[in-house]
Amino acid sequence: MSQANAEPALPPAAPPAVLAEQFAKGEALPTPFRVRSAQPKDLLAIVHVLLASFYTPILTIQPPAQWLYWLMRIGIQEDIKTRLKLPVSQYACLVATQVHPDSALAGAVIGTAEISQRPCERWQLFPPKRAYLSNLAIKPEYRRQGAAQQLLKTCDSIALGWGFHRIYLHVMADNLAAQALYAQAGYELYEVSNPVLSGLRIRPQRLLLMKQIDPSR
Repeated sequence: MSQANAEPALPPAAPPAVLAEQFAKGEALPTPFRVRSAQPKDLLAIVHVLLASFYTPILTIQPPAQWLYWLMRIGIQEDIKTRLKLPVSQYACLVATQVHPDSALAGAVIGTAEISQRPCERWQLFPPKRAYLSNLAIKPEYRRQGAAQQLLKTCDSIALGWGFHRIYLHVMADNLAAQALYAQAGYELYEVSNPVLSGLRIRPQRLLLMKQIDPSR
């Protein structure tokens, strides 16, 4: 799943190495939104963000079809709960939280992203791994305000901390808004992942994008 809205250009941020050190210490990052590692208490908020971003039609269906929404909610929740138990050296779930003068609204989760180490080729016995970004999502009312770019920058920092200088993600070929967002962040086309299915018009092309991380930027 990929975030579907492009973000405006942001002012220069601190180098990834500095962000990585701040993230490791649990410090608030100097961004329009605060980005931090997800905690168990954030689970329901993360699920809500993902459902609102990727499953909008499900949210509008009427009973008795509402059971589909609850089924998907439980499935997503259990998947993330399982991944949150993975070692921090292999996986990280991030949340972007709102900075607001009203204490009742401050700290609300408005976006999320996940980064993990995944095998490059699953058919190999001991395949090399790469940093892979997934489930980047922002609540609709907070899009185009810079939160997605801040999550992407933090993922760059985590990947560097793991020893990777490249980061990968998938996006559907018909999701032009998401492609614009990732292009702005420095991602380029690496390969087309499902040319057979797209050729048969079973589903759109699934594009694998790659970014070369520059530690000095």
